[in-house]
Amino acid sequence: MSDQAAQLPILDHFVVLVSHHDLLRISQQLDGQFTLALGGNHADGLTTNRLVLFPDGCYLEFIAFFDDVDPERRRNHRWGNEKEGTVIDWAFTLPSESDFKLVQKRFQSADIDASYTDPIPGGRTKPDGTILEWAVCTPKDGNGKASSPGTMPFWCLDRTPRERRVPYELEPHLTQHPNGVQGVSSVHVQVPHEDTSNLKKVYDLIFDGPWKYKVLSGSTNCDHTVSLSGGEAAIKLVFHGSKPGKIELLPGLFFEIELS
Repeated sequence: MSDQAAQLPILDHFVVLVSHHDLLRISQQLDGQFTLALGGNHADGLTTNRLVLFPDGCYLEFIAFFDDVDPERRRNHRWGNEKEGTVIDWAFTLPSESDFKLVQKRFQSADIDASYTDPIPGGRTKPDGTILEWAVCTPKDGNGKASSPGTMPFWCLDRTPRERRVPYELEPHLTQHPNGVQGVSSVHVQVPHEDTSNLKKVYDLIFDGPWKYKVLSGSTNCDHTVSLSGGEAAIKLVFHGSKPGKIELLPGLFFEIELS
């Protein structure tokens, strides 16, 4: 593996916001498409989730706010004002939390209107009582305010073993999906036109080279690229798998599957 490849960010997961009512029914919505894995309740008491794990090591997180959460606490949450039924955010990870210092160093030495927070502790409890701990580093604009979710990836850095959070190898049956999806081939991010110039510089810093990411296992024949364009804010994925075509993840939310 080259030095450049060793420095590539690792694709971790995508956040799909749904209502709590829809999360409780998500198994029916995804029946015949995806196998669901249990998630759990987050440490802040505001949200809960279910997961779709892929053989390449990344996953989809279907997350919902509890119906009885304080409205003000929800509004102040990073994802509290985002549109339900859409992919609202995405995350990279790294082999260890200390590796993120190199990313921060690149941002600190650049003249750019963006940065990342220092690691912020997070976690959740699995249904079996297992406690998971991690730290997240979220993006900020040039004024130090939180950036719109999804325009820049955040970072999810494990403080307990990642295989507890993402048991794609421990429970491989959870990664076998009726639609044949095996992972994420490429990611396309749309942002407001006026933000594209600055964000292209930001992405150059994130990747420190070509806009490519690593996955932890699985097919190496995929693009594994990230692209950026101006338009209505959106995060678009191309999956790879054994059955090419188009799938409807949620009502009105379509994605392509290309042949692995």
